[in-house]
Amino acid sequence: MSTALLLAARLCWPVVSGQTAPQSFVLEPSVVKLEREGGVELWTVRARESSVGALLARVATLSGRTIDASTAVEHAPLVTIALERRPLAQVLEFALGSAGLLVEVDGERDVSGGRAAIHVRADQALDETAEQRASLASAAWARAAARHPRHPVAAAARLAQGELAELSGHTEAARERYLDCLARTPASPSSSEAYLRAGRIAAERGEWNEASEHFRALANLPGADEYRAVARVELARATLALGDAPSALHILDALDQSHPCREKTELTARALVRIEALLSERRFQDALLELETGVQSFDPLGVRELPRLRARALEGAGLAEEASRAWLLVARAEPGPRSAAAFRSAARLAEEASDPLAVLFVAREAQAAGFGACVAEPAQRAREALGVEPPAAETSPRAEARLAQAERWLEKHELERAASELEALFEEREQFELAPLSRARLALAWARCLAATRGLDVAAGAVRSERDRLEPREARALLDRGMAGMLEEHGLFERATDAYRGDW
Repeated sequence: MSTALLLAARLCWPVVSGQTAPQSFVLEPSVVKLEREGGVELWTVRARESSVGALLARVATLSGRTIDASTAVEHAPLVTIALERRPLAQVLEFALGSAGLLVEVDGERDVSGGRAAIHVRADQALDETAEQRASLASAAWARAAARHPRHPVAAAARLAQGELAELSGHTEAARERYLDCLARTPASPSSSEAYLRAGRIAAERGEWNEASEHFRALANLPGADEYRAVARVELARATLALGDAPSALHILDALDQSHPCREKTELTARALVRIEALLSERRFQDALLELETGVQSFDPLGVRELPRLRARALEGAGLAEEASRAWLLVARAEPGPRSAAAFRSAARLAEEASDPLAVLFVAREAQAAGFGACVAEPAQRAREALGVEPPAAETSPRAEARLAQAERWLEKHELERAASELEALFEEREQFELAPLSRARLALAWARCLAATRGLDVAAGAVRSERDRLEPREARALLDRGMAGMLEEHGLFERATDAYRGDW
C-alpha cells in the first residue's frame, strides 16, 4: 500500500432545512477528505443540506485549485451527498448536478503552469442550443457506462446515447450505440428498445435484410411482450419490402389472431402494411375493400396516406376515370415533385378514359399550382381533340413568388421544404417566363440543396449547365459569385478564386 495523505475537515455549523442557503451564514459539509494514493486523488464527501459555495471552498483549499464560478452558485439550492473515495470530477458532478450546475475540473496544473481551476456555471446557459444540451447529456451517459460497465444502468446509458444521437440526426452513430447495447447486454431490459430502434434505422436506410433480422429477434425476445405486436408489424413491413407479400400477409393474419388490437395507431399501422401487401399482390379489389372498411379506425397520420393508396388501387383495378380523380386529390395535397407526378398520373388516366375535358381540367389545376409543364403534352392532345386554342403561356409572377418563398425557407435552414419546391421549379424552368437574374437565383438556390444532400460537385454541375444557357453577363456574374461563395463555405478557396473569374 502506498502512503496516503489524509486531509480532513469536520465542520460543525448547524444544518438548516430549506431551499437556498441564507446569505448571512454558510451551511458547510460535515466531512471533506482528500487522499492521494500513487498520485491519484480520492475524495470522500459527506454533506447534508450544505451550501454549494461552502463545499467548493473546502475542495479548493484542500486541492490547491481556484474556483471559477458564475453567480449561479450563490442561488443554488442546498445539496446532500455521501460518496467515498471517488475522483473529484465524479464527486462534484454528482453534488453540483443535483443543484442545477455544470462543473469542469482541471488537472493539478493548467496548461500555462499556473494553479488549476474548478469551473462552475448554470446547468443551462441562455445561449445554449438544443444540440449542445444533447451533447452534454450524451457525454454524461457515456461516463456512466464507462464507470459502471457491468451495472444494469450501463445498458440504459448506451440506449440513451443512441437516442440522443438519433435525435441529433446522426443515425449511423445511433445505430452503433444500439448494436453495442445488444452485443454487451443482450438480456437487459433495454434490449427491446434497442432492437426496435436499430431495425427502424435500417428500414429508413433501405437495408431491409438487417431490419428484418432485428424485428424478428425482437418478436421472439423473452420478456418483450409489450413489443411483440409492433415487432411483428415492422417485420411484415420489412418482409414486404423484400418482395414477399404473401409472407407479410401471413404475419399480419397471425398477429390479428394472437394479438387483437383496438388502439388507433397500431390498427392504422397494421392496415397500411396490409393494403400495401394487397396492392403488391395485385389484389386491388381487396385493397379497396380494406380502405373502405378501415378508414374510420385510422389515426390522423394514417388518413394522410389514404388518397395515394386509393388512387393506386383504383388504377390497378382498371377504373381509369375514378383513378384520375383520385390522383388529382393526391396532387392537390402533396408538395413538390410528388405533386407533379400525381398530376401526370391524373392526366394520363383521364386520357385513357377518353375524356379530353377531364384532361384539360387536370391541366388547369396543374397550371394553377405551377406544374403546367408536366401535363403539357396530354393537354395539347386534348385541345386538338376538342378543337380549342391553347391558353397564353404562364407569366412569371407565380414562379417568382415560389422562388422567393423557397429562398426564405433556405435562409431559415428548412432544407426539406425548400428542396421540394426548388426541384420542381428547376425541372420546369423552361416553361416559366423568368428573368435571367431570377433564373440565376433559382440555379443557386437549387445548388445549395444539392450541395447539402448530394455533394458540392453535383451542385456545381447544375449551376454550370445553367450558366451555359444564360446570355446576359450580369446573370452569369451572379452565378459565378454565388458559386464562389459556396466553395468558400466549404473551405475550397483556390476553386473559389477561379469561380469568381467564371472558371469552375
